[in-house]
Amino acid sequence: MDPTLKAFLQSWDLRLDVCIVLLTFGTMYTIGWLRLRGSRLAARWRLASYYAGLVLLALALMSGIDVFQTQLFFIHMIQHLFLVMLAPPLLLWANPMPFLMWALPKPERRLVGRLLTQKAPARKWLVKVTAPAVVWFFYTANLWLWHDPNPYDSAITNDFLHDIEHLTFFLSGMALWWHIIDVSPKFHGRRPYTMRLMLVVMTYFQNLLVGVSLTMSPELIYTHYATVPRIWGLSPERDQMIGGLIMWIPGGMMYLIAFLVLVARLVNYTEHRARLTDQKRLLAAQGTV
Repeated sequence: MDPTLKAFLQSWDLRLDVCIVLLTFGTMYTIGWLRLRGSRLAARWRLASYYAGLVLLALALMSGIDVFQTQLFFIHMIQHLFLVMLAPPLLLWANPMPFLMWALPKPERRLVGRLLTQKAPARKWLVKVTAPAVVWFFYTANLWLWHDPNPYDSAITNDFLHDIEHLTFFLSGMALWWHIIDVSPKFHGRRPYTMRLMLVVMTYFQNLLVGVSLTMSPELIYTHYATVPRIWGLSPERDQMIGGLIMWIPGGMMYLIAFLVLVARLVNYTEHRARLTDQKRLLAAQGTV
């Protein structure tokens, strides 16, 4: 095996803070799932989806992906793919809110419930800051900010700033996919399919613009990679091009899949509504005979 590849596969930085967070949320979800076991909500595939999301976060933040992202730009783009486009959908498909709530002791669960009632100030504030337009703006601004050369090169050499970058990527991804997938808590009611499709399309084009600009750039955008030893024979320019392609094609595929799934569900929903309308008209006609 190639020595560099072997080092990549064997490189792990088991960060205590990351381990504590992942184990805490994994344990809470499991407790909530066990307490709700037997209900239609507690399907096994939800548990598997949540665990898969946590595993991807662990890989992104503690495996060779995190160790090598300072050496190779395309590895860093894979890391961002995990944090924004892979882990969040898996975690949210598991519909974590009810399970995490049921993991809490009864007094704390009731307290959180009171904070999120319709008239609670905390809920009103959350409704405003998590509106679809606000979430999309934050996601887009965050995407462009951290791909600007100056913030990027600063973050890649500063561990604290790099953690902030990863946190904002993950949180913006969670907020965006929360609207797209339409899971609880449903502060904004049921999200219309048209709004969710619009979010997917607008986000796809922002991701596309960044990916294409990285791939097609004739110059090295991130000078940090010209100052580190090169591995696998990749020049900084080719490394940058591969990173752009990863963001452009695999990243874009995630939004394409979401778009197709939403279109299929919209068609089914429309057909179901049409059948109900026809049945009501038939019953009404029969009643007048």
